[in-house]
Amino acid sequence: MEHAQDLLKQKDALENEIRELELDLRSHGVTKTEALVDSEGFPRSDVDIGTIREIRRSLVYKQNDLKELMRQIEHSLAVLHKDASQDKGDMDLKVETPTLQRPFARVGKVALNSPASDAGLAVGDMIVTYGSVNEHNHDNLRQLVTETAENVLKPIEVLVNRVINGQPQTKTLVLTPRRDWGGDGVLGCYIVPL
Repeated sequence: MEHAQDLLKQKDALENEIRELELDLRSHGVTKTEALVDSEGFPRSDVDIGTIREIRRSLVYKQNDLKELMRQIEHSLAVLHKDASQDKGDMDLKVETPTLQRPFARVGKVALNSPASDAGLAVGDMIVTYGSVNEHNHDNLRQLVTETAENVLKPIEVLVNRVINGQPQTKTLVLTPRRDWGGDGVLGCYIVPL
């Protein structure tokens, strides 16, 4: 149990580091995928390319570390659950199941190189929470629009349910709405209510 809790604390710290790196990158006026050369192929003179490349490299390493950490958490929780179910037969163990929130919206389309794409949103993702918006307060997605408008260039934590290889999974993504991505809107995705 303590091992799983330690891993969850590490995950929270790593997610905070990733958010800080993303904010640092945006403070330099670029995104994770934006080209660092001009239309003629020369290095851009309006940005510090060395610093940006270092931030991007660190971001990739941290995101890979997070994927590995999530795999360890999944394994640790599976072992913990297995141990708890074995112990249940030996003693009267009360296991509380957390109340799961239901999704309130579905991602219908994601534009390439958009903020939604950069955050990892995928077509078919079921949105459970979007910042402070959830199934109880979304008001037919009006609150999602408000949350987005109030957080342009600020990270929004998005909890989604996704099916991968036939298995349902819950993912926490960080989406930063922005206008400079080259497409319509600040998200680059189409979200429909359920």
